[in-house]
Amino acid sequence: MPDLTTTQQFIAGWAASGGHLVLAGLLCAATAIDLRTFRLPNWLTVGGALAGLVWSLLPGGVSPLHALGGLGLGLVALLPLWLLRVMGAGDVKLMAMVGAFLGAPEVLMAVLLSFIAGGVVALGFAVWRRATGQMLVNVRDAVFMNAMAIAAGQRLDFASTPSIGKFPYGVAITAGTLACIAVLHLG
Repeated sequence: MPDLTTTQQFIAGWAASGGHLVLAGLLCAATAIDLRTFRLPNWLTVGGALAGLVWSLLPGGVSPLHALGGLGLGLVALLPLWLLRVMGAGDVKLMAMVGAFLGAPEVLMAVLLSFIAGGVVALGFAVWRRATGQMLVNVRDAVFMNAMAIAAGQRLDFASTPSIGKFPYGVAITAGTLACIAVLHLG
């Protein structure tokens, strides 16, 4: 259990960073919408990204250059998954929004933690749907298909893989980003 000083530092860090609070609020709204509709609306993702860029102009925000770099890195990091049709465009835009608030270097930690959270959520989803065996077969087949496609110089097609169902990846992005914010504040 952390001592009172660590807890006080954590709370002070959150209070000092209004941008992280705004981002957390936007992510919670995105999670609620994604859980209900399996979609992330542009007014939230693009509007949130613009809010992150505006926040960078205020004292206490990341610099505008870092905000733009973070937006770009967040977009580029998830874009290949959208091109492979394993992730929706809203999820890509949500990570770009995260990048606008966190900045260029920190968004990479949020991406990594979101991937970890996504794996945990996918495993939980597979267990809940009683489809763990099919998920493991899908992972094995995806690795094999990827290796074969790279060797043949062809593009991957995941459409032929039987899905165990889709889940709202915005939940994983929210969990990973909130973990990243916590790590940043704990130092």
